[in-house]
Amino acid sequence: MANVTDPLARSVHGTNPQNLIEYITRQKIYDSLYWKEECFGLSASDVATKASELKALGGSYGGNNKPTRFLCLALKLLQIQPDEGIVEEFLQNEDFKYVRALGAFYLRLTGRPAEIYELIEPLYNDFRKLRFREATGWKITYMDELADELLTSDRYCGIALPHLPRRDVLVSAGYLDGPRRSALGQLIDEQVGGDAEKFLERLAANGNAAAKVALEERRKRRKEAEEKQRQMQEQIRKDAAKYTDRHDLDSERLHRSRDGHTSMSRLGRSDGNSDDRRRCENSAREHSRSNRREENYQGRGYHQQDHGSENYYEEGNQGVNEFRDRDRGQDGNNRTSRPRDNHQNHERRHSSDKKYGSLFKSQRRDNLSENHDKSPSEQENTEKFWNEQRAKLGLKPLQK
Repeated sequence: MANVTDPLARSVHGTNPQNLIEYITRQKIYDSLYWKEECFGLSASDVATKASELKALGGSYGGNNKPTRFLCLALKLLQIQPDEGIVEEFLQNEDFKYVRALGAFYLRLTGRPAEIYELIEPLYNDFRKLRFREATGWKITYMDELADELLTSDRYCGIALPHLPRRDVLVSAGYLDGPRRSALGQLIDEQVGGDAEKFLERLAANGNAAAKVALEERRKRRKEAEEKQRQMQEQIRKDAAKYTDRHDLDSERLHRSRDGHTSMSRLGRSDGNSDDRRRCENSAREHSRSNRREENYQGRGYHQQDHGSENYYEEGNQGVNEFRDRDRGQDGNNRTSRPRDNHQNHERRHSSDKKYGSLFKSQRRDNLSENHDKSPSEQENTEKFWNEQRAKLGLKPLQK
């Protein structure tokens, strides 16, 4: 039960506060001697007392990734979840720097973005040294560097920090009141009239390495911002020109469509009005319809094969009229009856056989033509006719 979160603690970023530290690191903290001996049953004031005894910051160290005491106390704060007033007292404590560092780290894990900026930014004015224990050794850091890493980095002490929006985004959204006020603001106003870049140039001329780096960084960011602004303006001009050209083209098309030029251009003509267009379209449709009708009639045998004959069109029109009379029932005697010249039909079949070669069975057509030439009475008197009829009924042929 010593590792359970306080039942009255609220969730942070949608999860248990202790889950803000990775599972493996959390289990190593639970197994450490410092956690079992010194962190059992602590309150917020007890944690502050333990933090005043710290000698260094850090995450995990050694070959077994043993957690530091600073990390154990941070997990204890996540477990008990002290009030916001207690966390602010941690940050405002100027007597014990490690208490202040612990409060800043806890606030960065659990605080709201605007609250984080407002309470951690004053640490930029604290330049006290801090010991930091790395995985393989030690290093010296400062309180202002701690504040800067908490506000700009994604990880600290080997722990993943929650996402923090940029300050300018919060200012534009109204969560913060303007840019951060530097402690050097009064000095800058007195020496260079409030121009921070001139102040940095003066410090860089005096040999300040940090001022040189800051000055180069400012110039680089200004150049990138100008380049981005130039590209944006160029893109806006291109879009405006494209929109203007498209608008002019649409206007021209609309004007031409009203005058009938667009449709006439599709028909291959450059002038004319809507009436001419309709007449051309109707004539084209009528021409295609007549071509299809002519092909259909020619396939049925109404035209002669020799197109050069004088009676070609007359015979074709006669065949068309007969075909229409047959379909409409205007024949009078029989709807399907149609007068034909058998000799002429025979010549047509014979010519088609010559034209298309062996694709047609000429022998069968000759037999059919011979049978067709005979009258029905003559066909009935033949022995072949009655043998065929008896074969259809399944009877034996007649005996001779």
